Amino acid sequence: MSEPGFDPDIIKGATAEQDLAADPAASVFVEANAGSGKTRVLVNRVINILLNGTQPDQILCVTYTKAAAAEMKERLFDRLGHWSVMPDGKLGDELEKLGQERRDAPFLASARKLFAMALETPGGLKIQTIHAFCENLLRRFPLEAGAPPGFKTLDDSEAAKVVETARRRTLQELDRDTVDTLLQAGGPDALGNILRWTRFNRHKLRDALEGAGDPDALIGQMYALFDLPIGTRSAAIKAEAWAAAPHVHLAEAVIALRHYGGSTDQTRAAALDTALNAATPDLAFDACLPAWFISNGEGSRAKSLVTKACAKDAPSLPGLFDAEAERMVLARDQARTAQVAEASAAALRVATLFLDAYDAEMLRQRALDFDDLIVLSGHLLSEANPFSGWVGYKLDGRLAHALVDEAQDTAPRQWDMIGSLTAEFFAGKGANEDARTLFVVGDEKQSIYSFQGAEPARFIAEGDALGERADAAGLKFTRPALDVSFRSAPEILQAVDQAFAPIAATAPETKFQNTDPARPFAFYNNHKAARSGMPGCVEFWPSVPKPETVEESSIFDPVDTPGRGTARDILAQTLAAEIRAMIDRGDAVWEETGGRFEQRPVQPKDIAILVWRRTGGFFEEVIRQLKLAQVPVAGADRMVLREQTVVKDLLALGRLAITPGDDLALAELLKSPFFDPVSSTTPPIDDAALFDLAESRRNSHRGALWNALFTSTDPRFAEARAALTEWRNKADNEGLYDVYCGFLNARTPTGESRWARVLARLGEEARDPAEVFLGRALEHEREHGGAMASFVASLQGEETQLKREMSTDRDEVQVMTVHASKGLERPVIILPDTTRSPATGKGEPIFSHAVAGLIWSQRKAEDPPLVAEMRETDAARAQAEHGRLLYVALTRARDRLIVCGWRQGRGPGSVAKDSWYTQLAAQWSGDDWAEFETPLSTRVEGIGAGLRLGAAPVALGTHDRAAAAKVTLPAWAIEPATSEAGALRAIAPSRLLADEEMAEAVVSPLLDPGGQRFRRGEVIHKLLETLPDLDPARRREAAARFVAAQPDLDAATRSVIIEETLGILDHPDFAALFGPGSRAEVALTGTAPGLPPGTKVRGQVDRLVVTDHEVLIVDYKTNRPPPVDVDGVARVYLGQMAAYRALLRSLHPGKTVRCALLWTDAARLMEIPAELLDGVLSGANS
Repeated sequence: MSEPGFDPDIIKGATAEQDLAADPAASVFVEANAGSGKTRVLVNRVINILLNGTQPDQILCVTYTKAAAAEMKERLFDRLGHWSVMPDGKLGDELEKLGQERRDAPFLASARKLFAMALETPGGLKIQTIHAFCENLLRRFPLEAGAPPGFKTLDDSEAAKVVETARRRTLQELDRDTVDTLLQAGGPDALGNILRWTRFNRHKLRDALEGAGDPDALIGQMYALFDLPIGTRSAAIKAEAWAAAPHVHLAEAVIALRHYGGSTDQTRAAALDTALNAATPDLAFDACLPAWFISNGEGSRAKSLVTKACAKDAPSLPGLFDAEAERMVLARDQARTAQVAEASAAALRVATLFLDAYDAEMLRQRALDFDDLIVLSGHLLSEANPFSGWVGYKLDGRLAHALVDEAQDTAPRQWDMIGSLTAEFFAGKGANEDARTLFVVGDEKQSIYSFQGAEPARFIAEGDALGERADAAGLKFTRPALDVSFRSAPEILQAVDQAFAPIAATAPETKFQNTDPARPFAFYNNHKAARSGMPGCVEFWPSVPKPETVEESSIFDPVDTPGRGTARDILAQTLAAEIRAMIDRGDAVWEETGGRFEQRPVQPKDIAILVWRRTGGFFEEVIRQLKLAQVPVAGADRMVLREQTVVKDLLALGRLAITPGDDLALAELLKSPFFDPVSSTTPPIDDAALFDLAESRRNSHRGALWNALFTSTDPRFAEARAALTEWRNKADNEGLYDVYCGFLNARTPTGESRWARVLARLGEEARDPAEVFLGRALEHEREHGGAMASFVASLQGEETQLKREMSTDRDEVQVMTVHASKGLERPVIILPDTTRSPATGKGEPIFSHAVAGLIWSQRKAEDPPLVAEMRETDAARAQAEHGRLLYVALTRARDRLIVCGWRQGRGPGSVAKDSWYTQLAAQWSGDDWAEFETPLSTRVEGIGAGLRLGAAPVALGTHDRAAAAKVTLPAWAIEPATSEAGALRAIAPSRLLADEEMAEAVVSPLLDPGGQRFRRGEVIHKLLETLPDLDPARRREAAARFVAAQPDLDAATRSVIIEETLGILDHPDFAALFGPGSRAEVALTGTAPGLPPGTKVRGQVDRLVVTDHEVLIVDYKTNRPPPVDVDGVARVYLGQMAAYRALLRSLHPGKTVRCALLWTDAARLMEIPAELLDGVLSGANS
């Protein structure tokens, strides 16, 4: 074997192509295979441009992701930083590698200054995502673009809130007919699916609306596409067709079929008989269809409508049935077309309502989303904009070179914008000035973001167009091909080329044309391997068959326990075991160290498992199995925050603070990592202990788990009892962020923090969602106040998917989708999700149409010809992208590639014929592939051998990860941090006058043994919060329903509560208090003049009324009997109202702020004099 390194002959050819691409005097269109060094080319080109004297702010480099932009910047600044301190000789050698021939002192000095120049350029070098560029552009020219000046760009969570607001407004505007049509066409999920489609296609739909003029005109255009009058109803077509049927003859036919016919005739007779007796004409039409069509009326027309035996005895039937069947064929197809038109019209009405609501909310917030950035920037630069000339003039002097990275992922609107931005490079005076260039690099084979608008055909067309523009302007243009891979072993590249050999063999006559939508790419360049003496291997495992029997789950297992023994689970278990074995054996991978390539044992971070989709269960199952095998794993690369285990536990904490009687929340917390010591002599809280505690509720007051916890003598619950009591007390008085951070960072009786317990049990993957949760708590507190209830509700209803940045520093196996792996490379890549058809991942049956806006056809079998063609084209494009995804997946591997899969069933079709596995099985064969026994052989009886290309990796022995990672921390690093000095002390308004001893001794009234009186107050408060929003006629019924759901209240107390509450709401003196404009349960937090120094008040006003001239604060009190006058009011109540008044006087300067107590028992409103409250506040400060 040759010395490990790169083949010098291959490198020489690759360097020549890279030098052409880096030529700063030419416009360039580069097609780069995976691993061919395109980032290096980009960096070299930018440096050459700078060396030619171009100022940094005249260069624009746009790429697709923030990670790619950051990597490019890092490489550029790293290179320039080294140059700034490099000796002359070595610097000259570096410049020579870039094609620079000068070595004189001034030129070397200018090269050393590039680092400082790039750093000191105002705004820095413009290496950014296209969205970041558009945002900066719109901030410079907001009025010219039609953007709100000072706009904000929404992140995913903020955009989700806008969507929810627009959804609610849409629901308020929908009419019943539209809703009925939606439900009939698409079921209960129809509305959500249409709104989701509209959200991501709103600019296309807006273009169609503007072209038509208004929604009704757009609907008219849609009907015209189907050659139907506007408003044609499917039911009307069916009714008309059935009315024209020869009912008498059909009735006679039923008798004849039953008398003379066989089983097929009997079935046809039954269908006709049902139709003749149907309640409505349209139902009759549907009922008769099985008489004329195969597959119960769904398929094509039956060739033989009457059996020969029956025709012999009833000779009139064939003629009757033939004529009727022909008529029914036409009627059925027309009815189906009308049904699609009806559904599409309803969907368009919904979509336009949502579109208007979404745009209105975005305007109200002065916000833009990522799509808006592209669309408005394109409009800003387009010739249709009257200000585009002015904008072009302002930009023209600032841009000399544009570079577009990952161009295959660029959407048409983005291409249009780039074309407008660089048009002057190739026209008029601009083309004759110092050469200005456009550089484009991409790979059609890696275009996998069609759901974001990317079109590989447009990438190909732009290459041709760039060459034509440069030639027409007499400018230098090159089109080098980067086909040398510096990443992957020769064996891996050979397998990739074999996989796509049929496409390479059937290349189109013109290299840059692709007319077949199902073809993954127009042209395929075989790879050249730069690596030499560094072999790798490819393994192709047999697919795991579906077991004959699957182990049944126990009835005592949780309902979400994964299934046992399925083919999918067997593969997940096998992979986890094999990865564990790889690490234990020390399978070799290659690594460059100090310019030399050497082998070392594989580590978890060297391995990535790539799946096609997260759906189907394998994604979660393989992560679970890796954890069981004690293999460090990074967890999911995307997550819904509320679905993460640690967040569920944190939300349970919040629910317990809101409702101490929430037994489920308390049970979740007792079994959570918060009360699971890392090391302790006390046994953990197991299921048996929790069951015993729950059973003891029978003897506990009010049967609450919380009270059972306080009466339990089991030492395992002691810590939880103390910690949760403290949590509830602090949750009432501290900010969301402070109380959650304090709980997590608190030192536990066993010495570690609860943070440490979470990470010990759930792993490092729990850190990201927990930190996001804390960030949300801080944001909610800042923007919406510190109410725990509203915070918990906002997170429990959030569906936003968060992207986890997968760190390469952590020594963990990564599991992710192929889409997420773009730009990634690992020594070992495993592809297990290979047997499914791309059709299983199809989206909603809603099709975008330039003339109709959208067309919605729920069932493929009922597609009109126009829709059938659109569906077929979409399916072909999905199949093509599926092929490109395979290319991306295979080329992520450096040293070892493992491909495997599980069968979806038994027999033919268990591996989809259009799946990756089927494609690879057809191509991966030959003398170079040797059979070998895979790890599956020990788990699946009778499974065949696998195929391997290349030699198996050498086992180098165990890599001592523990020794490498062991770090001795100083004592101070594990000591709890001291409290921050000077922090504001958060207090409840009712404790403004309480001394510190009293404040520490306060216990929740819900723990009071005679808790009926406190429960009465709670329930009355809740009714007074919710009933005012209901129609007065419905209040008594709603109140009765609510109190009946409180099992701890006796019948007498319930009756008193209802009468007391309704007596207040019906009292004429309180009409304004509960009328329009009044607000219930208003959260207040902050400081204000007059409050004691160093304190921050946090509370909730029961009722608040704000008018043009005054503010009325009302707090409900359920004391029995209530005081007769103000002198009898408890001082703590006065302090509470004084605090509220101080805060609201600060919020509403110039308005009179009045305070009153509403005594529910006597239905009496008692106003507290302002001078009395002023005195109370003065006393609190003394």
